[in-house]
Amino acid sequence: MKAAIGKSLTGALYIRTLLLVAITGLLMAGVLFAIVRADINDRADQQLITATRVLYLLMREEFSGTDLAPHTPRNLRYQRLLSDEDLSAFRASAAWRQFAVFHFGTMTVPPTRRDIESGVTQQPGFRTFGVGDEQWRSYGLEIPERKLLIVVAEPMQVRGGLILRVGEQLVLPIMLLILASATLLWLTLRRGLSAVQQLSAMLGKRSATELEPLHLHTMPSDLAPIVAALNGLLERVRTAVGREQAFADHAAHQLRTPLAALKVRMQLLLRRASPGSEDHDALSDLLESVDRGSDTITQMLQLARLDAATLAREPVDLRGLASEVIADRALFAARAGADFSLSAPDVAIASTDPTPLRVALAAIVDNAVAHAASGGTIDVEIRHFRRTLGLVVSDRGPGIAPERLPALMGRDGDPQPGVSGGLGLAIARRAMAVLGGALQLENRTDGPGLRATMLLPD
Repeated sequence: MKAAIGKSLTGALYIRTLLLVAITGLLMAGVLFAIVRADINDRADQQLITATRVLYLLMREEFSGTDLAPHTPRNLRYQRLLSDEDLSAFRASAAWRQFAVFHFGTMTVPPTRRDIESGVTQQPGFRTFGVGDEQWRSYGLEIPERKLLIVVAEPMQVRGGLILRVGEQLVLPIMLLILASATLLWLTLRRGLSAVQQLSAMLGKRSATELEPLHLHTMPSDLAPIVAALNGLLERVRTAVGREQAFADHAAHQLRTPLAALKVRMQLLLRRASPGSEDHDALSDLLESVDRGSDTITQMLQLARLDAATLAREPVDLRGLASEVIADRALFAARAGADFSLSAPDVAIASTDPTPLRVALAAIVDNAVAHAASGGTIDVEIRHFRRTLGLVVSDRGPGIAPERLPALMGRDGDPQPGVSGGLGLAIARRAMAVLGGALQLENRTDGPGLRATMLLPD
């Protein structure tokens, strides 16, 4: 599936644009995460400042009523700086924080955790320090008139946990955004490239003989160079086909004239020769060869004209068309000891071009008569095949050896003229191709004979 998508224009654009959207989304998520992280750190630092000021406000009452001289013992300073109620209130608000108080350059109130005491220094402002595997962030508030420095510290993992939770909350919206963008992108590309699909469908519906130029005004301007190039190609093909047809017509007429003259002379000589004589038999064989040559030239001319034919679809009564072809060949079939049978539904109307269909059916019937050397009935049947109609011609000739059938059909599915009956079958197959249908050949299963099925397009 992925390989098939990657080979299409829509798939290639989709994959590349989706990668760009995904990378852009991830970059935006990274930038947003960095902004949120910086904001959380700023807010946490502001809370450290606030906590330090709150702690100082709790001490101011003790300072106003107590004389704390440098010579006051350390335990008395601790007791006089913070009351038990103030200390409990501060720790209840943020139990993860530690604080220390420096008075006259001496740590009067140490932190409750002794392991961080060495990391807390008498330094105002923000500071980051490590204690074991932990990182701490502290803020020192200096009160010069009191010779006081209050330091409040908290572990970085507290804010790190908050940042991690915010990051986890961002993952799902970002993934949903990328998924929605991928869906909208696919729908947009499909709709945006619908003109390419329309052009492909338009070209796919054309037969080999439809060489009219495409209309530029129905296409987007982006496809104008492609459509112009296709029109140029169609014009060159149309010119080449026209020249080939003109050459085939000219060659056929040039060959017909001497063959017609030769046939007249042979007929005159045949009348003068004594019946049953050696000269009479030789002239008869030669006249028959001239007739075969003339028929071959006629068939070649038909084949060339089919390539240049332009379809004109109209409702065609298949039963009436088959009856006309059979009637035209009834005498020829009687000489070969064969007769016809026709079976068809009451209503057998198809929208097609009657001329190529008549040529195809005539070529198949002629081939059946030519190979019905032992006589028998040539069955012509009109059938319904799923959503289409078809004509089936079955004879009682020798059929085709299974090993010769691929050679008869040819490398590209076209009957080869070098095989017996190949030119007539080639004309039939080419006529069906012009109609957009197909010709199928198979040996009969109910005895000797060949079955040719002409399938019309839907």
